[in-house]
Amino acid sequence: MTLDELKEYHKGEFQNIDKIMNELFSVYKPEKSGYSLAEQAAIAAFVINIYSGIESILKQMLIFDRLDIDDSPGWHEKVLRKAGEIGILPPELFQLLSRYLSFRNYFIYSYIFNIKWEDMKSLVEALKDVVAQIRSEVDEYLLTI
Repeated sequence: MTLDELKEYHKGEFQNIDKIMNELFSVYKPEKSGYSLAEQAAIAAFVINIYSGIESILKQMLIFDRLDIDDSPGWHEKVLRKAGEIGILPPELFQLLSRYLSFRNYFIYSYIFNIKWEDMKSLVEALKDVVAQIRSEVDEYLLTI
């Protein structure tokens, strides 16, 4: 993959993330006090989908930099850790994204009714800032390679 192809890939991923963000915020409204189980499941799926897009962006950047990212069971954690180690993710963003990864892992292996709404709500409310931060960090990193 060339640098131009990598940039184009990221542009497409961020467009996909923006589409999912629009869907998420058509369901989630901060002023709304309660959500049905189906709405909570949709919100959780959108959050995970957005996180997966971010993870995909980071993974492609690491592959472009020829860093070892295999498809082992722990590759999700490895992507975040390596992105932090090489400076794509500052420590505070690394910590935030680690929370989304933990949520993703919990969601996959749990029933939606076992997920605490307040835990999910805090992730949703932070998501616009997290996406803006990751977009900025990715753009900045791409300028250095």
